[in-house]
Amino acid sequence: MENFILLLIILIPFIVFLLLKKQKTAIKNPAVKKEELINNYKKQMQNMLSNTSYNPEIQSQEKIKLLKKINHELSMNLFFDEDEAKDLLKVLAKMN
Repeated sequence: MENFILLLIILIPFIVFLLLKKQKTAIKNPAVKKEELINNYKKQMQNMLSNTSYNPEIQSQEKIKLLKKINHELSMNLFFDEDEAKDLLKVLAKMN
């Protein structure tokens, strides 16, 4: 019985702490989230270009693969409308 009470005394504050922590999770502004996504896509493209700079043919193939992947992700993303997605893909396609 004493162990049960001790267990409750320890668990109740812990559970309250976890519930309060979940409620305080910051929700990002859509404009900030959108900018983070754009920067992430640019970094992915830069990394791919630098990793394949030794062979232009492979670089071209990988660039096409990455652009297709990004296009698919953007088509499913609520932050980007069709025109914004096309503009971003144009920017990414021009990166060297």
